[in-house]
Amino acid sequence: MIKYHTGKEFDLRYDPVAHKYWLNQNDKLGEDADLVQVPSVTRIIDSCFPKHLTDWAVKAGADAYVETRAHDLEVSERVELITTAYKKIGEEAANIGSRVHHWLRLYIDEAQPEEFESPEGGEKCIDAFREWEKSKQVKWEASERIVFQAARALRYAGTADALAEIDGQKFVVDFKTSKKIYKSYHLQVAAYASALNEELGLEYDKGYQGLILRLDKESGKFQEKAFDIRESVPVFWSCIDLKDWNSTRIPSLKYGES
Repeated sequence: MIKYHTGKEFDLRYDPVAHKYWLNQNDKLGEDADLVQVPSVTRIIDSCFPKHLTDWAVKAGADAYVETRAHDLEVSERVELITTAYKKIGEEAANIGSRVHHWLRLYIDEAQPEEFESPEGGEKCIDAFREWEKSKQVKWEASERIVFQAARALRYAGTADALAEIDGQKFVVDFKTSKKIYKSYHLQVAAYASALNEELGLEYDKGYQGLILRLDKESGKFQEKAFDIRESVPVFWSCIDLKDWNSTRIPSLKYGES
């Protein structure tokens, strides 16, 4: 349940398997609930920033060919190796990212780091996180915080990795285990922070800003990017418009008729 500072409540539900958000539009529960899907922040951003993975997939296939000396394989086996290499790499990276996020959620919620072993494959990420945390004064407020923008024209939902006060400033924190910080990440975090500030009725000077914390899987180093959300939020709104436009049929123009 999302409760706005105005007192209005919204029965927002999250399906963790399908990664979808649903809003109950009436006061009834169970089978009588009137559920409508609410677009998620990540799907809205994907409509503006499609993942162009062609070059990366080709390189992954070429690397796999060389590393396994695939010239000794049958042709069909070579094709299978080259065309599926990127999937295996992507799945492994996603699994490591999920394990790292799970560890961080437990760490923030339980605040007992000595009880948690580093996740398999993500040990360097945790090393990076610990180094970052040591360099700051951090007060964790929440993890996996669901946010909801209730304005009908801008309606969306999402789950912020964490909320924290860092060196006296409030931030929505997003953890990344990717190779670098991509520009689209700023829109994701800004959307979370904007919805949260709206829900809590926080003005800019007292509201949440955005912080992206990248934890490198190989080097054990961290990369931090704190930023003012005010420039990114209107761009995210434009992505909502683009997503809506992309899903709407454009009628044909009739011309030449007297």
